[in-house]
Amino acid sequence: MIGGRPSTSLVLGVVLFACILLTYLGPGSARNRWGSTPSPVKWTSSPASQGKSDVFNRTLGFEKVFVIGLPERSDKRDALALMSSLTGFRISWIAGVAGNTIPKKALPFGWDRETMRDSNLGSWRGHVNAMRRIIEDGISSALIMEDDMDWDVNIKEQLVQFAAAARSLQNGFHRNQTLETPSPYGQDWDMLWLGSCVTTFDEDLPEDLQIPSEERDSRKVFIYNDPTVPPPGHILGNGSFSWDDYPPRTRIVYVPGDNVCSFAYALSAAGAQKALQHMGLEGQRKPFDNHLSDLCRLRINGMRCVSIVPSLFIHHRPKGKISSDSDINKGSENEEMREVGFTENILYSTRLNLKNLVRGLRPEKQWVD
Repeated sequence: MIGGRPSTSLVLGVVLFACILLTYLGPGSARNRWGSTPSPVKWTSSPASQGKSDVFNRTLGFEKVFVIGLPERSDKRDALALMSSLTGFRISWIAGVAGNTIPKKALPFGWDRETMRDSNLGSWRGHVNAMRRIIEDGISSALIMEDDMDWDVNIKEQLVQFAAAARSLQNGFHRNQTLETPSPYGQDWDMLWLGSCVTTFDEDLPEDLQIPSEERDSRKVFIYNDPTVPPPGHILGNGSFSWDDYPPRTRIVYVPGDNVCSFAYALSAAGAQKALQHMGLEGQRKPFDNHLSDLCRLRINGMRCVSIVPSLFIHHRPKGKISSDSDINKGSENEEMREVGFTENILYSTRLNLKNLVRGLRPEKQWVD
């Protein structure tokens, strides 16, 4: 948080008000508002507890925050280490995997090396390794992100708002599992999809992706007056709707229909088990994020997911060689340079504000209203 935290009495009052609001308005209501109108840089609300499960702790309310990245991409590790330090959380690394090092015997069922890139195969293996790590180490919940991420300098305040909305949506989930460790995000989620690049709601799924009507969940909780939402014209990734249908500075928390890009997502212990069974043992025939979307959209293994748009974690495009952007999409091999870096959908970009943050200056917006 950029400014000072409110007093304990004020904090308790805000939390009590949110609880009352949730009780009387119910999930999916367009009237649900989480928090009051904040200043341009900071929110006015924060959780009452600063304990292990608090969003404001050193792991964003999860037990671990994992970043998947190839060890040789030291440039990305430098950036993520500095960014997480300056926004108040701690990351742990999981080594990415080069797809060409995976032997034929270990290929997922259905994988065709003739038509699918080894870089996609390596991405799949890195994410599956993260799922296995959660299970092997007995971790109650973990946020998993890729190594080219960016986020708003107010990420903890954003997650407080998301957590309240996520708890609301879980009122309609069947209680197929309960987190052993109390979570600020609720007790009945399997996956929280916090970083994607394209969103399609359940009710707008194309014919080839539609699910039975009884399985659809079109409930939404709206976060209004979010000072970190980019101004109109600078929000991308809505695959099935127009932002003109919603007030400016609105975020939508929803049960995902079809998402693209596995930028960042959290798994509970039970969610990791369900995901590993499907993603690791049932085979892969397409890129990892498409299978991850199937896992949520089809409720495979009883998977219950919650997502948010605009996303809170987004791929950063740094200044420098454009060919260095991604380790999956190799892009052009020429020496074309990007003079100014950018991140879609992030107003107060942490990556672009590093100079300000290390000098104790206020962060600047990417775009002005």
